[in-house]
This record gives sequence, C-alpha cells and structure tokens, in this order.
Amino acid sequence: MAAPHVAGVAALIKASGVTEPNQVINILKESARKVAEDPLNHFGAGHLDATNAVQMALKGQITFRDFFRWLRDNGYLSPRFWVDGGAVALLPKLAMVLGSYLLAWLLRNYFPFQWGLPLTGGLIAGSSGLFFLRGFYIFDLPQWPMRIMGSSLPELGGAIQGNAMLNPIFASVLIPAILIVLFLGHPQWKWIAIGITIGTASCLGISAIVSPAVWGLGTGLVSQLFLVVNALLCFGLARLAIKTQVNAI
Repeated sequence: MAAPHVAGVAALIKASGVTEPNQVINILKESARKVAEDPLNHFGAGHLDATNAVQMALKGQITFRDFFRWLRDNGYLSPRFWVDGGAVALLPKLAMVLGSYLLAWLLRNYFPFQWGLPLTGGLIAGSSGLFFLRGFYIFDLPQWPMRIMGSSLPELGGAIQGNAMLNPIFASVLIPAILIVLFLGHPQWKWIAIGITIGTASCLGISAIVSPAVWGLGTGLVSQLFLVVNALLCFGLARLAIKTQVNAI
C-alpha cells in the first residue's frame, strides 16, 4: 500500500504546480516526518506527510495560473457574476447612474443651469458610488472600504456590515435635505448637494423596482411605497433648490 499512497501525494504535489520529477521526489523526501528510532532504516526518508508536502510545494509559488484559478473558482470570470447579481449588480447600477443624468436633464430643461464636476460628482455619489469597486477583493483588503466607496448614498447605512437591506434613514430624503440646507449658499458645494439629491432620487426609484428591501419595512408593498415617496421628495427638493439658484442669478 505504500506505492499508491506515495503516488497520490505525488499527484497532489504536481497539481500544486511542481512538475519536474526530481523536484517532486525531493519534496516527498523533505516533507516526510522523520522516524527517530530506525537503526536499520526501515522507513527511509520517514513517514509520508501529504499536508506538509503540499504546503512545501506551494511555498513561494504564486503563479498566474494560481491567480487565474482563484478568479475562476470565485466566479469572477463568469459574465453572469458581473451582470446578474454578483458582488455588484451591474445593470441596476447603470440604470441608477443613467437615471440620475436623465432627471438632471429634465430639470435643466425647465431651469437652465451649467453642468460641472460638482454636479456630476454628486450624481454619481448619490446614485451609485464607485460601484465597480465593491467586487474587488483580489488584493485581500478589508471589504468595508470597498463597500463604502462602491455604495450610493442610500446604501451607506448597510455598507460596512454588507447588508443588502436599505437603512430607512439613508434611503430617504432626510440626508439630501440636510445637505441642501447646509450647502445651498456655497457656490460649489451647493451643486454637489443638488447632484446627490438627484442621484438619490434615481437610486431610490430603481431600488423600488428592482430590490425594495428596507430595514423594518420588509420587501413588499410598504417598502416600495416608502422608496417611491422618498424618491419623489428628493426630486422635488432638487427641483426647488435649482429653481431657487436660477432665480437668484
């Protein structure tokens, strides 16, 4: 029975990336557990140790094939991961971004204003955040910074814990209203606040259709109504803020 056991461990070593026969033999010998009392050398190199052999074979050998295998095993190479509910639900996020720009465009038709980086940054922060970052755990960083950077304003309430349900405080008109009140008199920050308010309206509207899950309200009609009402309030607040600025000019 010694031969098949050794052959099996040799196969594990080869699967770990060591393919040269001499290297496989050396690892088998060096990883074996030494037998202290063996005056007649019955055990040769010692007792076979599969775990130690594989660890020795893997030591210092992180190749592109290993990285590729890791990507494959974790689903990163599957298009479905990126499109249909992976770490980042791509299509709803894109809809939130496009929706925020559509709402801003509608408001601009009624109350002309200049596009700029503050408004654009606010639209992105409010609607989706840097959502593509939420799926990158490749470098073994803690997950919560990626979740925060990849979250829209309504999602920040559950970003650190990784909870998919929206916090009713964040997923409402409350924070956009506070931002509008604080920054409406500032020449640049007011447009960030307005952009965040429009982006939040888009995020809440899409969430009401795609995933109406709110803490304490469940995932049914009540949470949908909550999200829709707050989306309309955010849109109305942004409209009022833009109207005030245009009239002031």
